[in-house]
Amino acid sequence: MIRAKASLSLVIALVALVLCGLAGFYAYYHYSNQVNRQLEVSSTHLRQVLSLASARIESDVGKQNEHGVEREILNLKQFSEVELSALIGADGMVRYSSSYIVWNLPAFAHLPMLDQATFIRAQAARQPVLMTNPQHDVLHAYFPVVMHRSAGPSAVEETGVLFVEWDIKPRIDQLRHSAIADMLAMWLMVLLTLTLIWFVLYQQLLQPLAKLRKKVVAASRGREPVKFESNGDASLVALADSLNKMVSRQNKSLADSQRDKQRWQFALESGGDCVLDWNITNGECFFSPGFGALLGLAADQKPDLTIWKEKIDEDWDFVDRKIKRHLQGLSDLCQVEYAIRLPGGRKRFIIMRGKVVERNAQGDALRMVSTHRDITPRRRMEDALRGSEERYRKLFEMAQEGIWQIDREGKTILVNESMATILGYHSQELLDCPIVDFMAETSRVHALEKLSRKGQGADSRQEYEFVSKAGLRIFTTMHWTPIYDLEGDFNGMIAGVMDISERKRAEERIRQQALFDDLTKLPNRRMLNETLTQEQARALRHGHTGALLFIDLDHFKNVNDSLGHPVGDSLLITIASRLNQVLRSEDTLARLGGDEFVVLLPELNDDAAQAATLARNVALKIQDSLSETLEVYGHRLNIGCSIGIALYPLDQDSIHDIVKQADAAMYRAKEDGRNAVCLFSKDMHQKIEDNLRLQMLLPGAMEDEQFMLYFQPQFDQHRNLIGAEVLLRWEEPQQGFVSPDLFIRAAEESGQIVPLGDWVLRKACAQLSKWRQQGLPTSFERLAINISARQFSLDDFPFRVKAFVEEAGLQPADIELEITESMLLNKRDQVIEKMHLLHDMGFHIALDDFGTGYSSLSYLHTLPLDKLKIDQAFIRDVGEDKADRAIVETIITMANLMELDVIAEGVEEEYQLKYLISKGCIKYQGYYFAKPMPADVFASSYIYDAAESRSAK
Repeated sequence: MIRAKASLSLVIALVALVLCGLAGFYAYYHYSNQVNRQLEVSSTHLRQVLSLASARIESDVGKQNEHGVEREILNLKQFSEVELSALIGADGMVRYSSSYIVWNLPAFAHLPMLDQATFIRAQAARQPVLMTNPQHDVLHAYFPVVMHRSAGPSAVEETGVLFVEWDIKPRIDQLRHSAIADMLAMWLMVLLTLTLIWFVLYQQLLQPLAKLRKKVVAASRGREPVKFESNGDASLVALADSLNKMVSRQNKSLADSQRDKQRWQFALESGGDCVLDWNITNGECFFSPGFGALLGLAADQKPDLTIWKEKIDEDWDFVDRKIKRHLQGLSDLCQVEYAIRLPGGRKRFIIMRGKVVERNAQGDALRMVSTHRDITPRRRMEDALRGSEERYRKLFEMAQEGIWQIDREGKTILVNESMATILGYHSQELLDCPIVDFMAETSRVHALEKLSRKGQGADSRQEYEFVSKAGLRIFTTMHWTPIYDLEGDFNGMIAGVMDISERKRAEERIRQQALFDDLTKLPNRRMLNETLTQEQARALRHGHTGALLFIDLDHFKNVNDSLGHPVGDSLLITIASRLNQVLRSEDTLARLGGDEFVVLLPELNDDAAQAATLARNVALKIQDSLSETLEVYGHRLNIGCSIGIALYPLDQDSIHDIVKQADAAMYRAKEDGRNAVCLFSKDMHQKIEDNLRLQMLLPGAMEDEQFMLYFQPQFDQHRNLIGAEVLLRWEEPQQGFVSPDLFIRAAEESGQIVPLGDWVLRKACAQLSKWRQQGLPTSFERLAINISARQFSLDDFPFRVKAFVEEAGLQPADIELEITESMLLNKRDQVIEKMHLLHDMGFHIALDDFGTGYSSLSYLHTLPLDKLKIDQAFIRDVGEDKADRAIVETIITMANLMELDVIAEGVEEEYQLKYLISKGCIKYQGYYFAKPMPADVFASSYIYDAAESRSAK
């Protein structure tokens, strides 16, 4: 009661302190707001008074009415708040003041309240300034006043300051006293209110609760009967009723607990569990009837722990250690198995599970309850199972076949020694490793698919390829069987593994004899037919075009006849090795017999024309390879070959038709003079023949100077000529103008592109030098020349082009070399190094047809480029195609970000030009400005006009 009273008093005191603090804070906050409001009112009043006064003072000063000025200064003193008023001149001297002792004296020396910086600010800005002192009870006003104004157009004003000290301290003191009085009144009210609350709570709550507490203590001590009186506050009445109900329920619970104890004991006995309840403090024990019967306890015999101990006999030390460990709190549950000896020497095996159910405040065990179950049948079953497992283990280890058990994730659980020996590992090295880690790539996919089915489907026997520890290929056959747990869920697999590597090697030897040539070890006719059948079907299914090359060695019979068959056989082996070096891994090289070889080139291209070109290139590589001297048995031999090409699938009914066509084409090549290549294709024959004809005409065309240079002008947004691109044209006497696409391709395939490219460089440089002498427009920057990939790949290309420029008397900066994106695909590092060399020499480098190739932005910024050329394919439909517009905008933006020039090709319409200008592209070429033209037309159109316009100037 005393503690409750003291606690209530402490709470009331704390609440009083908090409320008094809040009241004080409120009073201070209210006082601060009133002070700020008073400052605002006083400032407004003072501003109004001084505005009128300063206006009158300026009027009197202008009239030179000194008495009027003095009167105005003194009139300000009539306001009770004004402590001092003074008119200070621009020189800082007091001209007039309500205090005569400071007249005509320096203001800053004799008026300490005057702030010089504020004075100067008000004087310079000619705006009033009001300031307060640190205590916020005095206002200082600085009002600018025009003291003198000179006459004339450049009038000069002399500005003084009207200074007033306005005291509001009495009003601030009044507000402070009022705030203190309000705060004291609130404190008194809080104290009176809390005192009244304390008294009411004590009478209505604390005294009734004390009485209830006494009754509760009596009830907890078991004093019956206990009746809680229902009087006092309604809440206390409800509490008393609740306590009466709680006591009633408590009595009922005790009775129910007794009945539950009986049911619990019956349930344990029925389930085979016996109970031992041990009071550790006094050593008393309770044995359930079942436990007593298990120990052979007589009906009238008192339960005792020593009886249990004697029955355990030899296992007691072990059991005692377990119990003591649990009593010390070192285990959550005391579980131990022990044996008891029955009369006659028989043993029963018991499992005990015990737990301390009561401890004192120090944590010492007071009571322990344990259950004891006879597990003799289970132990006998486990012994039998261990014997069975031992027999299984011996059979497992003695098995000649490998046995591999994995879990549901495919990780190794168990392998026998035979399995480990097959792979060359110790069995421990395989454990916990996925089985697929030891398989070859060809077998992993099928094994993973097998595991993903989680044992679904019938048991299967499949062949798998493993890799031994030494890296050898091990061929096996495996019989899989799924394993399921007691709930029927998939729990892994077990497999019998048989090593069939010897059988596979024997099969491979038979296959080699059946499908491969004994001499060259190449596929023979039978294997070629099988492969060709598969490739023909695949080509028909996917729309690819492949080729079959029939190769016949020219004059091979002479080698056999003159040097003998051993030399001929060795020559065939050498030729087979050399042919394999020029073919792809997916190509098939076969020997049909004698001196006939066949090359199968699958999936060359979807386009038959391109496939024919690629096949012919391979044939030429083969001829180049065989044209090199072969050394056999000390003989240096040179041998050619005739090659026939047949494309598939065209109109052939079978693979034999393909072989016949290639054979026929080969004979046609022999008829053409041997060491030749002939293509059999009804649709593409004419094109190939035309290409070959152009290749044959190219050397003569260069000698007869049938080639000529055309120039397409390049302009900026102001239509100034800024350069020109060099274009090559060929006027063949019989055919007329030949398409550049056709003769450039023929030149590249025949290797004539290098001398032709050198001719273009030399001719273009000479032409530009001539134009420079004739007088090019000042806006003309440089001449753009296209460079072929083969020409660029020459090691001395940079020095060649530099020599041509110096020969013509030009500078490298006069020439722009245009390369294509395709040059960057092969030997990229060498290409970039060569580009840097050219750039360092001073040449400008442009990336032609940008956006149509395979440029990678990851290395584009590393290239020493000066210009990007937007391909005309994107410009053509820029008005309608959103994708083309997006690409053009991206190229322009990227060029600007990389600080590169950008020029658009193929500008043919005005809307295209306007669009490019709007997107920031300012350089163009195309038919909208001018078509490509010969040198003389170019000169007459631009150079002479420029010269004439300079003469006119």
